Amino acid sequence: MSLTIKPNKQQALNASTQLALLKLPSAKRVRILKTLGRYERALARKRIRTQTTVDGGQFEARANGKKGRMLKRLGKTLEPFVKNANRLELKHKAALTGRIAALHQDGGKEQMSASRMARIHGKPDYSAPCSRSQAKALAAEGYKVRKAKGKGYRRASLREITATLSQGQAGAILRSLRGKQQKQRWDIPVAARPFLGDSADNVQRQLVSIIEQINQRQRG
Repeated sequence: MSLTIKPNKQQALNASTQLALLKLPSAKRVRILKTLGRYERALARKRIRTQTTVDGGQFEARANGKKGRMLKRLGKTLEPFVKNANRLELKHKAALTGRIAALHQDGGKEQMSASRMARIHGKPDYSAPCSRSQAKALAAEGYKVRKAKGKGYRRASLREITATLSQGQAGAILRSLRGKQQKQRWDIPVAARPFLGDSADNVQRQLVSIIEQINQRQRG
């Protein structure tokens, strides 16, 4: 999120408050914007905890059906930055984290590769016995084995598949049955789950509240 303070009709601040804010010393404006940034950060973290969007809706569920909180690490590294004493930016220090957050904020596609999958999940043991999920997928595709007696083939049982095939063999046969080649790169769709942002009216109301609190402390 970024906010530029300028006296204009679109802002909820009245003209006298706008001018008073712009006349403040730069150090005080930085202090006000930093406080606003911490307020907005708290809102973003609360949305991640409650899994709700800026508009109050629920985050879209994972495509794979898995449960558990999403984006839980993205709120921890948010920091408020003030530029030129009149612009607030709430962002991540690490550029990579920022790109990941932006992808989840707006939605889009994430490019995945076989090498990246290996770094995340470890390199598969292709010589290990065929997994039950692979066996089920092969059975669903109609994988067959030669009959013990006579000619022809018959459908293989899950037990036979897991007992005779390795993970590497099962994967190769499954791709062949599906008529697909092993991809080195592919796109993963990412749903938009906007957790960062606020309405202009709420931002301006909060600014007024912060300014009043600081002025009260100074008068006291």
